[in-house]
Amino acid sequence: MYQSLLKFIVRRVPALKSLDDTMKDVMRRTSTAMILRFSRTLISFVFNVILARMLGADGVGVYFLAYTVTRIASIIGRVGLDQAVLRYVAANTAQDDPAKVIGVYRYGILITAALSMLATVIVFLAAPLFSTLFDEPSLTEPLRIMALSITPWALVFIQARALQGIERIGDSSFVEMVGIPLTNVPMLIVLAGGWGVAGAAGSFALSTTFIMILGGLLWRKGTADLRGVAGEFDLRELMTTSTPLFWVDFTILVMGMTDTLLLGILATSTDVGIYDTAKRVSMLAASMLSAISMVVAPKFASMYANNEIAQLGRLARNSAKFVTVISLPYVLLFLIVPDWILGVFGSEFSEGAPALMVLALSGFVNAFTGSVGFILVMTGNEKLMRNNAIATSIFKIILQMSLIPFLGFLGAAIATAIADATRNLISVYLVYRQFGIITIPIPDRLAKRFSKAASVSATSSQSTETAEEIN
Repeated sequence: MYQSLLKFIVRRVPALKSLDDTMKDVMRRTSTAMILRFSRTLISFVFNVILARMLGADGVGVYFLAYTVTRIASIIGRVGLDQAVLRYVAANTAQDDPAKVIGVYRYGILITAALSMLATVIVFLAAPLFSTLFDEPSLTEPLRIMALSITPWALVFIQARALQGIERIGDSSFVEMVGIPLTNVPMLIVLAGGWGVAGAAGSFALSTTFIMILGGLLWRKGTADLRGVAGEFDLRELMTTSTPLFWVDFTILVMGMTDTLLLGILATSTDVGIYDTAKRVSMLAASMLSAISMVVAPKFASMYANNEIAQLGRLARNSAKFVTVISLPYVLLFLIVPDWILGVFGSEFSEGAPALMVLALSGFVNAFTGSVGFILVMTGNEKLMRNNAIATSIFKIILQMSLIPFLGFLGAAIATAIADATRNLISVYLVYRQFGIITIPIPDRLAKRFSKAASVSATSSQSTETAEEIN
């Protein structure tokens, strides 16, 4: 059904008719990811409605504070290994080196498990301190319960990226996007109904554990022909790659949560609940980008490994073109009837309509710039991505601290939108500077004209940098 819909869109939208064979293959493979992304969107929407109706804005605020703290701990626990695993599994699969595929996966699992368990203990013991920080005494119990999700949650990302690397897109998408919310909804109804926020936290912990086990089984199934292969990989190389990727994750995702954290400190848990609901709804505008990134990211790694830079640029432009067209209806809907959409969660959530409008525009910029962050990561430019992420995250925090005291959750939305759009546009420039390719969805003829000139400049610049390093 989804493949038929994709074909219909391509035939009816002139901007998509010029897609090459590689992009058409990507779209066919993306259909599975899009089905699962749409399912995730629907299930998450249902989950958020149930959560809001059962807990109210204040209870939702406490839940998302606990969720935010444990998500940060999960990112620290995997120290960037999920993206490193994706890069090396994809590259070594393309070069037919099964020993390195297995070696990378094993290292990723073992290191992530050890660090995540340590993070779990720290968050569990420090829960009362977080309650004091956010001036929310009821946070301690749900935070301690949700801390049990840190290790399985971190391992789920390693498994999803490994499956993505061997192009098991359906399995990877299910593990990363659908599995947890799908199992969470029925448990939420039972546990939150009897134990409130603590029950909702327990539901999440159980869901992540179940999907972690499933992810391990899917990896074994996907690599059945590699059983018995003695894994090997240079641990130093893996950690050298993962360390800057950790800072990318930490700054983009963790600093991306500073809006929630600062609202918790500078405003009320009710404000947190309204804002986080609007933020989650707004992410639908760029949801298709996540689906297509599942397919194109390993292709970026393979193309770079095979020195197919021009093809990489064309794939980036075409995928951004496709995502932009698909995301536009979401953005228009959020701009026209934002209060009606948020009113589904309860009348008090309609106050977040202005924030939803601002965040939707930011999501559209994200869709327009495409999977540009993955290009930097998959081509060994993770340090550039790290520096960009750190700089724009500092910018974001400054904006948030300036605007939240005066505008509340609307200030958080404006600051987040400006900083996130800035990061994505800088990433577009960094790819252009490094490889001389245009990644935003402009016509190929125009892109080739600029790309050819940029290639000369980029080659010259890289030669100068190499000479300086040698000297």
